[in-house]
Amino acid sequence: MAADKKQPPQKPTSTWADRVKVTDSSTRFTLDPPPRHEEGGKPELTADMLTDNAEQWERCMVGFFPGFRMNFHTVNTVANKIWKSGGLESVMSTASGFWLFRFQKKEQIQVILERGPWMFGGKTMILQQWHPQFIFDKNRISKLPVWVRIHGLPFSFWSRRGLSVVASMMGRPLSCDESTFCCTRLDYTWVCVEIDAAKPFIKNFDLKNPLSADPLHIEVEYEWKPARCEKCRVFGHVCTDKNENVLPEEG
Repeated sequence: MAADKKQPPQKPTSTWADRVKVTDSSTRFTLDPPPRHEEGGKPELTADMLTDNAEQWERCMVGFFPGFRMNFHTVNTVANKIWKSGGLESVMSTASGFWLFRFQKKEQIQVILERGPWMFGGKTMILQQWHPQFIFDKNRISKLPVWVRIHGLPFSFWSRRGLSVVASMMGRPLSCDESTFCCTRLDYTWVCVEIDAAKPFIKNFDLKNPLSADPLHIEVEYEWKPARCEKCRVFGHVCTDKNENVLPEEG
């Protein structure tokens, strides 16, 4: 009797359901099945959804190079070298040329911003804390945070209210550094303001005050002035058309 021929091993059969079944290791990535909208309808993203993953983005700082692109390896290397000890967790980039730096704690970002501006390979990176309304489009950046030194303000007004009034002359007041808040550096106050590209850089101004009949003269020194296009009312470039009307610089 001839020996039985060995049969080729049978491949285990699987159904389509088996192929698309979610494994235990990926169950945390599953999505919810809400009711399907009719064709042409507009699904709504609600305000409460903003808090679902807000924590991981609130620990992010956003940056970009005006008019320049830098490769990921360089930015990642420099960022880890200068910020790793300050709590930097990861570096990410977008296709539009923006960079996101995630830190261990939200408070660590303020420390980094206070020590700016920062240079990467000889190029200044514009940095600010991420917020939900941030638009990742370099052609639409009309407002930026900058640090300014304020000279001539009497110590009596080195308070939250006093600094807010003075800083509002340059833009929207955001914060001050620890030395200003604690009054431990007396040469000047250092505040961060959000400046508007549609408005000129303020170099100096006068203040009414209860200490004297004469106005106080305040001098302003910007830590860094971003390129500002007076024609387009945005930061990051400067149009060179001499025939266009431009905004004057106010003294």
